[in-house]
Amino acid sequence: MRKFIVPILGIIIMMGLTQCHSNSEKKIVGVWQLKELVVNGTVLQGSSLGNWLWEFNEAGGYLTDVAGMREKGTYTLKDSILSLKLVTEKSQPKQVYKVARLDSVELDLIANDANNRQSLRFIKRKVSDVVGGDKD
Repeated sequence: MRKFIVPILGIIIMMGLTQCHSNSEKKIVGVWQLKELVVNGTVLQGSSLGNWLWEFNEAGGYLTDVAGMREKGTYTLKDSILSLKLVTEKSQPKQVYKVARLDSVELDLIANDANNRQSLRFIKRKVSDVVGGDKD
């Protein structure tokens, strides 16, 4: 009887930990459109910056489309820290953001670097709403 209880408990614990970890990753998967960008206190509406889209897939890849300029890379989301690494420009450092809010509708990110404090607010879009272009 003991032989069966220990492995079963191990499986249940692993499934619980995996589920907790994947909830935030599942929420970020999809297409996000910039609603607002704040740089050092200056507020810019997303629509004034062109059609700024970020797409995250389940495999850990992302695609950005900022006014027609596309970049692909990989992402990790752990402990409310979102790290983005370009695969096309390997010499570029990772971009790191603190996730201030992530739900089914909004994604709020905060970036601090030596020269700028930025916050970005995205809204989730349906894939069918986004026309044309590559998909990640």
